[in-house]
Amino acid sequence: MYQKILVPVDESEAAMRALHEACQLAQSTYAAIYALHILDYAQVAWSSTGLVQQDAQQPQDAVIERTKQIFQQYQINGETEVLNNTGEKIAQIIVRKAQENACDLIIMGTHGLTGVMHLLMGSVAEGVLRASKIPVMLIRHA
Repeated sequence: MYQKILVPVDESEAAMRALHEACQLAQSTYAAIYALHILDYAQVAWSSTGLVQQDAQQPQDAVIERTKQIFQQYQINGETEVLNNTGEKIAQIIVRKAQENACDLIIMGTHGLTGVMHLLMGSVAEGVLRASKIPVMLIRHA
């Protein structure tokens, strides 16, 4: 069935719920998980100092540590990667990394925003759905 599942992870509960779902699926299909954390410096701040990177390091470490703990909890063969982004669309990065890593499924959390909030914030999940050539499973978090 599935051999490698990409899961974008961040500090949100939606992302962690998606990771749990991916681990459960990986257990039943003997798939590996590739967890991708993207630091989007374009949204964090525009700064020429090293302060932005230093401030982002602590949450990044916490996300990766939590991801590895979930891998251990489910006894999953998983790998993690952290990417720095300074302007590329997050959805495009996710789709590209899925292709580069021979993933055959993307599982990601979504907040299910609608209306004005959706217009203001956009939707990474929607962008992935539109661009991906492999199946995408969205795990909704209220």
